[in-house]
Amino acid sequence: MSSSQEKTEKPTTKKQTDARKKGQIAKSKDLNAVFLLLAAGVTVYLSGVLIYDEYRRILSALWGDGFNLAHESPFSHAVFRRLVLHLFTMIAPVLIVVTAVSILTNLLQNRGFLIALEAIKPKFSKLNPLKGLKQLFSIRSAVEVLKSILKLLVVGSAVYLVLRNEQDLFLPLVRHEPSQIMYAVGQLALKVLLIVSVIMIVLGLADYAFQRWQHQRDLKMSKHEVKEEHKQVEGDPFIKSRIRSIQKAMAKQRMMAKVPDATVVITNPTHFAVALQYEKGMSAPKVLAKGTDHMARRIMEKARKHKVPVIQNPPLARALYKQVKLEGTIPMNLYKAVAKVIANVFQQRQIKNL
Repeated sequence: MSSSQEKTEKPTTKKQTDARKKGQIAKSKDLNAVFLLLAAGVTVYLSGVLIYDEYRRILSALWGDGFNLAHESPFSHAVFRRLVLHLFTMIAPVLIVVTAVSILTNLLQNRGFLIALEAIKPKFSKLNPLKGLKQLFSIRSAVEVLKSILKLLVVGSAVYLVLRNEQDLFLPLVRHEPSQIMYAVGQLALKVLLIVSVIMIVLGLADYAFQRWQHQRDLKMSKHEVKEEHKQVEGDPFIKSRIRSIQKAMAKQRMMAKVPDATVVITNPTHFAVALQYEKGMSAPKVLAKGTDHMARRIMEKARKHKVPVIQNPPLARALYKQVKLEGTIPMNLYKAVAKVIANVFQQRQIKNL
């Protein structure tokens, strides 16, 4: 592979933006999973009293009113509605918290709101079994398998150590009330959950850093790709240069077409030429055309061809060329000098008309 094809360049902003639109972003599934698990576990623990009370109400509905109503009707809508209400009350806190945490973690990892329709668009290339086998036995798949084994070993070891240290807790529980058993089990489950979550967060952050590194590596570009993208964004330099030259040529043609309408052309005989127009009602004379060297000679030739007076005044010609833009009116500091020239032109016209 030639040096121009080696992917050694950092991805451009456009490449990263295009990848984001396709849903290709650095993201750790482990972080999402652990935060969801932690949120669900903590919510269940904090809602323990609520869940226990609703569970008792469900039993009461089934074995109390439900049992009595069963003699009258095989199915009671009232009992069903009560059951649904109790079940929803039990799971509502978990659903709300898990949904909120899921949205928040995705926003943080995605760095904002992201809808990538192209990522969910069906592609027949994904059904290619050879491509699937290639991905199955790729280095990336091997890394994912090793990561899964590592997580299983670390988390399993942590859970085992916690349960081993708390093994003396289990036997005395057989003599306690159900509520006390539930409380003790909940405490132990929360402890395991917190320890596992801390470990998984550390592993998830490491995985996220790895995913970002891998994502940046996958988006790397060759020098040829960078050059081609620059051409697409900025345009081909040759074409842009050609367009500019055409635009300049057209502007010069339009400028030259206005020379016959000039009142006078003021020149430095060989270097500058400025065509001025002044008519009654104008606030000040304006520049119709100007140029240097070859263009100055063309302006003078066309002016003479259309019998426009050509006046030599080198200081005024240089000042007009430098200070006034095309189609611009002359500044006040040049009023007096230009007025003398135009007055002289008008005087010469009156003499010829006599």
